[in-house]
Amino acid sequence: MRLLDRLKTEILIADGAISTLLHSYGTDSCFEEFNLSRPNDIVKIHQAYIEAGADIIQTNTYAANYIKLQRYGLEDQVADINRAAVKLARKAASETTFVLGTIGGIRGLHPTTITLEEIKTCFEEQLECLLSEEVDGILLETYYDFTELEAVLAIAREKTENLSD
Repeated sequence: MRLLDRLKTEILIADGAISTLLHSYGTDSCFEEFNLSRPNDIVKIHQAYIEAGADIIQTNTYAANYIKLQRYGLEDQVADINRAAVKLARKAASETTFVLGTIGGIRGLHPTTITLEEIKTCFEEQLECLLSEEVDGILLETYYDFTELEAVLAIAREKTENLSD
């Protein structure tokens, strides 16, 4: 059964933040890179949420875009990191677990330091990676700038309006 069908008839429980748990592991690095270097840890986190009752899990992709990965010299691994995240979530998921591709906001407290065109390019690249792995939905998480959110919503709607139901 599809996510939207289930949501029409029941309340579904979602997981929590992967980054928060990874931070509790005592690390302060690029959590999204763990999709490549520590895949078993990512799968274990997903499994723990599912065992706790989550019907929906999020990919470990909150900051897996060109701009944020650039801080760690990983900007050329956007596709690998995003695709691995979906595969790891699917590996942990049961037949009834839904996987949402998570995309976080780029602009923080200083919205003018990154142009809207840069944001659109980064968002589109990440969205295409997640959609190519056939996530069940997209979760836009923690956007501080309304202009950025409007822009990414327009792209998300355009890219997903013709997907089969």
